[in-house]
Amino acid sequence: MTKIKIYILAIFIGVFVGCSQSEQVGDLSQKEKTHNKELVDLPEKEQIKFKFLFHNANKERILGNYQLAANLFLQCTHIAPKEAAAYYELAHLFESSKEKKLAIEYSEKAVKLAPDNYWYRVLYAHSLQRSGNSLAAIKQYEILIEKNGGDVDLFFDLAGMQLYAGKYKESIETFNLIEQQIGITEEISVQKEKIYIKLGDIDKAANEIQKLIDEYPDDLKYQVLLADLYLANDLQDKAFKVYQEILEKDSQNPYANLSLYDYYKNKGEENKASEAIKKAFASPDLDVDTKVKILLSYYSATERRLKKEALELNKIVIKTHPKEAKAYTIYADFLYRDKKLESAKENYLKALEFDNSKLPIWNQLIFIESELQDNVSLLRDSKAAIELFPNQPLFYFFYGATNLQKKEFEEAVEYLNIGKDYVIENPPLLAQFYANLGDGYNGLKQYEKSDEAYEEALKIEPKNIYVLNNYGYYLSLREEKLERAEELSALCNEIEPDQSNYQDTYAWILYKQGKFVQAKEWLEKALENGGKKNAVILEHLGDVYSQLHNIKKALEYWNKAKEIEDGDTTEFLDKKIADKKLYE
Repeated sequence: MTKIKIYILAIFIGVFVGCSQSEQVGDLSQKEKTHNKELVDLPEKEQIKFKFLFHNANKERILGNYQLAANLFLQCTHIAPKEAAAYYELAHLFESSKEKKLAIEYSEKAVKLAPDNYWYRVLYAHSLQRSGNSLAAIKQYEILIEKNGGDVDLFFDLAGMQLYAGKYKESIETFNLIEQQIGITEEISVQKEKIYIKLGDIDKAANEIQKLIDEYPDDLKYQVLLADLYLANDLQDKAFKVYQEILEKDSQNPYANLSLYDYYKNKGEENKASEAIKKAFASPDLDVDTKVKILLSYYSATERRLKKEALELNKIVIKTHPKEAKAYTIYADFLYRDKKLESAKENYLKALEFDNSKLPIWNQLIFIESELQDNVSLLRDSKAAIELFPNQPLFYFFYGATNLQKKEFEEAVEYLNIGKDYVIENPPLLAQFYANLGDGYNGLKQYEKSDEAYEEALKIEPKNIYVLNNYGYYLSLREEKLERAEELSALCNEIEPDQSNYQDTYAWILYKQGKFVQAKEWLEKALENGGKKNAVILEHLGDVYSQLHNIKKALEYWNKAKEIEDGDTTEFLDKKIADKKLYE
């Protein structure tokens, strides 16, 4: 009978964490011998049944039917309990499904039945490793190395496992064996350096980096690494000496200058530190992300010298990286912090020239333009942002609100209606959308929709001062729902008393209800709270006195209203004064 060949299926390649390339692919002829003496001794019928089940188990595994595959492999073990292949495949399945105990159990059985099979023992080692049994895993790697002639990838696995288990000296010995095979490399030397640091042996750690320097004398980064090691361990003189050696070879080396910056800072030599950091920032070899990260450490600084230095570094970054959006963005952030809004706006716009895909930049720009009351820019940029980010409600809000100020009510209402549907779990923003829709519909004289929008806003924020005041005032102008208007305005004045505008609104609602005495009292309160230079309040008080049949007082306040330059008075004011009579 022909022996059954065990296929290592592609679906499992790469399953192992930390598996080396030679463990995943390569010549399997020596590493995958199947010990199936018992299988050939079985009756032919049993052999055929085993092959059938094994084949179908592999097929189900490929299809992703892992439970079914496991059941079929288990049936294989019942037919041939000393055939390793089925145990191995079961261990693979349990390893993939993170059934650690079962993975160890079945991979151990496979190894005991076929101790010379490379892949079975690799799986067993990894199963032990994942279960946290480091010492047992190390033992399996040692056996693998002994049986497979010192495969370098196995040495890497062993060194890593020793390191994980805290066996630092043994790990170093294993890395030394790797080094004998492949020579001095950054990966190994840096790893050994870290281990020696853990062991508290800085001299040996430094020797590892010195080996890299000797091996690659033209690569200055290793000298920087050595100097940084010295600096981190309070060996400042040694660090300084190495930095000077680097700068003799490359005076503009950004990494050496960065490290010198730390060195001088630690020694309190601020001027030299500043000079070093500026040289580092002037180098295009130091990436912009590193520079931005350093600048962020300055952001919360309050000392005048540091703030000045940060701005100088910002300018150097822009000069060195003139087409990098990040350079302008970080500069704009600093300018905004210092309330230099116009300059901040210019730099955010510059950043967007090079990269317009960053949502936070657009947000910041729009807020600044709103703060500056720059409606021209606000309309332009909020519209541009809507096109780039069509599901961001904030841009619709600012575009709609700015159009409201321009009395472009149709445009405002259209975009506010679209934007509100994108608001998710932000009740205050949604309330603002409805408040502005109330204003917009009122401007379009669509009063029913206006009232509905205001009511929606108040459902979300029942004490929204803006809505309470505007909604009540517009109802009074229309002389509709005056009781509701009075209720709204009364609440407004309760929440924020002594505000002349709110008191004027309440007075005007009372006036429309014919409550002239009460209206006069509230208008007088408004005068006391700053309304003496408000033409609207003065004219309203004149109207009230007229209704109270005191035309002398009415003329007094109408004339005062007329004296206010740019006062927002009614079209009837001159006629009232001329005819000494109320017109509405």
